[in-house]
Amino acid sequence: MKVIGKLISGINGLASGIAGVLVIIMVVHVSADVTMRYVFERPLDATILYVSVFYMIAIAFLPLGLVEQKDSHIAVELLAERFPDRIQTALAFIATLVTAIVAAAVTVRTGQEALSKYAAGAYSIEAGGKILTWPSYFYLPIGFGMMAVVSVWKLIAMLTGRDSGLSMMKVEDPYLSEEKSNV
Repeated sequence: MKVIGKLISGINGLASGIAGVLVIIMVVHVSADVTMRYVFERPLDATILYVSVFYMIAIAFLPLGLVEQKDSHIAVELLAERFPDRIQTALAFIATLVTAIVAAAVTVRTGQEALSKYAAGAYSIEAGGKILTWPSYFYLPIGFGMMAVVSVWKLIAMLTGRDSGLSMMKVEDPYLSEEKSNV
């Protein structure tokens, strides 16, 4: 199980790494556009299209598998943390099952849409040029697909009682930690 868990973690790390690189490329692209616009009065064509269609969608959706893997989704545990361990475990199982079902359904639907856009050769006309936009439709099924895979793998680990092998290291927020130093 650990080998498969490490493989899933590696794929999630790769997808998140790609999103991280795209953040840097987006910053460089927008900075170049601003410089060209205000220094040389010649803005780069289609910057808004590239940012909204390619960069932002990838940045938002490619890391979904890693977010699920690290249990980093927003959670409000007002009551659940006060329940007995058995109930908390049952609730975690139900939540993971629902997550797997919904993520799988969204993966299928967005995958269908991506294939439809690919078949149609979806594009946008910007500054008199044709820019293919169909590749950006594949970010959603990749992100939600990895989220579904992680959820199903977590369910299998819960049912078998074995370690999933997923890298679960969380990044702690120093501002939220209870141990604050008095400086």
